[in-house]
Amino acid sequence: MEPIFTLDVGSATQDFVLFADKNIRNCPKAVLPSPTRLIAKKIENSDEDIFLYGYTMGGGAITRAVRKHIERGFKVFATKRSALTFADNLEKVREMGVILAENSDALRIKTADVDMEFFSKFLNQIGYSIPQIYAIAVQDHGFAPNESNRIFRFKMFRKIIEKERYLERLLFSERELPMEFNRMFDAMRSVKDFCESDVFVTDTSFAVISGLANFSKLPALLINFGNSHTTAAVVDRDWEIKSIVEHHTNILREKGREYTRWFFEKFLKGEIDNEYVLSDLGHGCYVREVLDVREIVCTGPHASLGVYEEIKGDPMIVGNFGMKAMLERRGEIPE
Repeated sequence: MEPIFTLDVGSATQDFVLFADKNIRNCPKAVLPSPTRLIAKKIENSDEDIFLYGYTMGGGAITRAVRKHIERGFKVFATKRSALTFADNLEKVREMGVILAENSDALRIKTADVDMEFFSKFLNQIGYSIPQIYAIAVQDHGFAPNESNRIFRFKMFRKIIEKERYLERLLFSERELPMEFNRMFDAMRSVKDFCESDVFVTDTSFAVISGLANFSKLPALLINFGNSHTTAAVVDRDWEIKSIVEHHTNILREKGREYTRWFFEKFLKGEIDNEYVLSDLGHGCYVREVLDVREIVCTGPHASLGVYEEIKGDPMIVGNFGMKAMLERRGEIPE
């Protein structure tokens, strides 16, 4: 079979599967530290001024590392494209102490959610050439320089779900990608600038929900307890999204398992709305239709938060299976 490169980039890990054999147990896979953590480590280990260049990527660890580096008395230069990693409003980036520049003699550190130099060497070392199909998942809050990213992210979710409705349509080709998703765009560009391959991108939440849908008795409530976000959706037999909610995992963890159980019981009944989730410091909720489900299935590194059946197998690569299934349902690869 033609190898399919899949990469699910989270806040703590980046999860790689190369679908290169019909027997999944023979396919190469790796769960690695996330790009933001790897780049943060480079910054932490440097004792000189640094220059960040490359692509817009996920913040988190790299943002904290940059702040500490400036506090230590070093200068941090960044191109505008890299600087958007820290905030959509470049004035806020300047307020952090970052100096915007398109070049510098400082130590050069490349920013990217997909390190193609690394993966091309890795693939070569294990006997594979550059694949022709890539599917990449990142957590994209959308470009909103004058609005809360937390609120804007779910506004975009609702907008595209109202338009597309089906999970597989939330995996985007370059011409389909909404312009507001600048992190997805740069994840795509980091691959396409390296090689002439077909690249598809999606949000990590949609990738994992699709992976759960692929292994569940639909209609079902599908929950991913991720390292930073917990996302749940009710999906019917046709992979149509009937409702979706996203919260912060750390808040659910603080409130405990009983609250989490109560929260999802209310969500299933259509009794949790967007305003409640926002007031609870989550991202949002959208209910198109209340539907009886055949089962509730969960996954993720924090699946123990729930009181539900956890999908069997490695929870870290459910999103990779989801992206492969999305490609199949789109007709991009043979089923």
